[in-house]
Amino acid sequence: MLLPLGAAAQTDSLYLDATVFTAPRPDAVAVPSAGGIKVELSRLKTLPSILGNADPLSYAHYLPSMSAQTELDAGIHIQGNDSQHNLVSAGGVPIYGASHLLGLFSVFNAAHYSQMDYRTWAREANRLGGAIDMTLPRELTGKTSGEFQLGLMAAQGSITAPVGSKAGVRLSARRSFMNLLYGKFLTMNGVAIKYGFTDLNLTGVWNPGSGDSITADFYLGGDNAKGGYGAFSMDADATWKNAMGALHWKHSFGSSQLQQSVYYTSYHLDVNAFLNQTEARVPSYIKTAGYKARFTRGALSAGAESALHKVQPQSPSIIDGSIDLGDMSEPVQKGWESTMWGRYRLAAGPFSAEAQLKGSLFRSSEGQWMNGLDPDIVLGWNFYRAGQVALRLGTQHQYLFRTGMSDIGLPTEFWMLAGRYGDAQTASSAGLSYKLDFGAYTFAADAYYRLLGNQIEYRGSFMDIATGTYSLGKVLLHGNGRAYGVNLSLSKVSGAFTGWIAYAWGRSLRSFPEYSGECPASHERIHELDAVASWDLGRWTLGATLVAASGTPYTAPEYLYLMSQRAVCWWGPHNGSRLPAYVRADVSVNYWFRPQRSGLNFSIYNVTGSENQLFKRLSYNREESTFTYEGVSAGIRFMPSVSYFCKF
Repeated sequence: MLLPLGAAAQTDSLYLDATVFTAPRPDAVAVPSAGGIKVELSRLKTLPSILGNADPLSYAHYLPSMSAQTELDAGIHIQGNDSQHNLVSAGGVPIYGASHLLGLFSVFNAAHYSQMDYRTWAREANRLGGAIDMTLPRELTGKTSGEFQLGLMAAQGSITAPVGSKAGVRLSARRSFMNLLYGKFLTMNGVAIKYGFTDLNLTGVWNPGSGDSITADFYLGGDNAKGGYGAFSMDADATWKNAMGALHWKHSFGSSQLQQSVYYTSYHLDVNAFLNQTEARVPSYIKTAGYKARFTRGALSAGAESALHKVQPQSPSIIDGSIDLGDMSEPVQKGWESTMWGRYRLAAGPFSAEAQLKGSLFRSSEGQWMNGLDPDIVLGWNFYRAGQVALRLGTQHQYLFRTGMSDIGLPTEFWMLAGRYGDAQTASSAGLSYKLDFGAYTFAADAYYRLLGNQIEYRGSFMDIATGTYSLGKVLLHGNGRAYGVNLSLSKVSGAFTGWIAYAWGRSLRSFPEYSGECPASHERIHELDAVASWDLGRWTLGATLVAASGTPYTAPEYLYLMSQRAVCWWGPHNGSRLPAYVRADVSVNYWFRPQRSGLNFSIYNVTGSENQLFKRLSYNREESTFTYEGVSAGIRFMPSVSYFCKF
């Protein structure tokens, strides 16, 4: 997918005899690359800043290849893939929990990183979907500098300081205080949610010689949420945290370059639910230690990665109950994953071809060996003034899975390894893309078709845990799937008025032995329209975003009955019903005291006050002694904010 995000970009012209080629300069917000885009994070302030925060992952959701981001849903769904199919990383190191609650903020402080590299497929990793990587700071030498932003929801800052003439460090921090002023907005069906998060980043760069660069990178993040599930008089609190440390060495010699990294990354979750004087604890975690290397020389590139995983799948336990509900714990998994790949690129006039072969080897916790051999080829043709066309064919394997009882941004999604709970997942994909630049505009179109093997879906709930009937093996559905669709976009990349409008049509279907025929995946949005606009008026910058998308599927009950004082549902077709369409518009205004240095941001989230349904749940009316199956909204309606930002 080739799509500039939009910026006040200039153009450069290259004259070859009588032919003139014009293209956006590389200092634009986003530079098209093969299969994706590169976003210059330092220029995100030229785009709308919603709730005082121009978050990189939030803007990625407006691209036509990715499904809409909604309240309490931070999932990343690229071209029909599940969120677990994508690789999200910082400096090439996986980040397993990339978004904070509500999806309004990602764990990535934009001031700390240089770029966001977005691709619609993860060619070098064992993932079926796309890849988003945050590029670490390039140069930290020179004078001391920094950024600071104070808003009504969060405060964040970043400072860069040189250490001698060959080294430097960048320290960034962010802390939320959402409940201080927004407590009445953070509700779900009348139940208040108390929530806060913290992010800390530290990156050091040392350039000992002209051909060497050594980078140490660290990240710590933590979230805490408390709320309730009023229909069943259940209260819950949850904590989840990230930790990451990595050491990178880049060595250049002649026309060759070697990059090596050692890293450790982890994600811990702990959910406690209180129901009828019974406390259920649901912990899970994933820890990964690995080494990776990448070599490039001219048209040839190759790489290898080896990683050890230690995973605790969701493992419920009853802490203090009057009845022994049995053992529901799950064993810790340990696995080893190794990958090697090689790629070569050829170019002859307007024609280009790039071929890659990747081999993977995995050993499960049960001692089972799995392997995959994945070819990947991209054929391109440049018609110059008539545009560019690319055809991509390839396969992928994946040995690390994520699932859970909720996709609404709560930490109830967990990781598990292939083996005990399923074989390696597979994908066979074909994609055709077209891109045309004409003046200040870019038009892009993509079509894709993907066959998915060994897919899983979770169908459990907290009620299973509270009643002692939970078993991970019994709540997982195993089947296959397919995804196909078309993405269209038109963007304006230069001038005072910039932005884009995009439309996506797509199907993401699954088939399970338990159900007849195909059923929609839980994240499927058949139609989606996205728009982003920014208007630079000197001291004033106006911005707006719009998303209008089909509702996601859910399984509706046909009727229910009472058995031993418990409500038992008789469910209809799996994912056979749909929520109403999701519509949201946001607006923002920046006033600059000093151009690109300091100013104020005024923004309104959900300016139309739309009450979008996020999911359906069974509700009990105590006064009337009746059950209803009703839609639940986040309670985030017409949320204004103001923030001050400065750069020194």
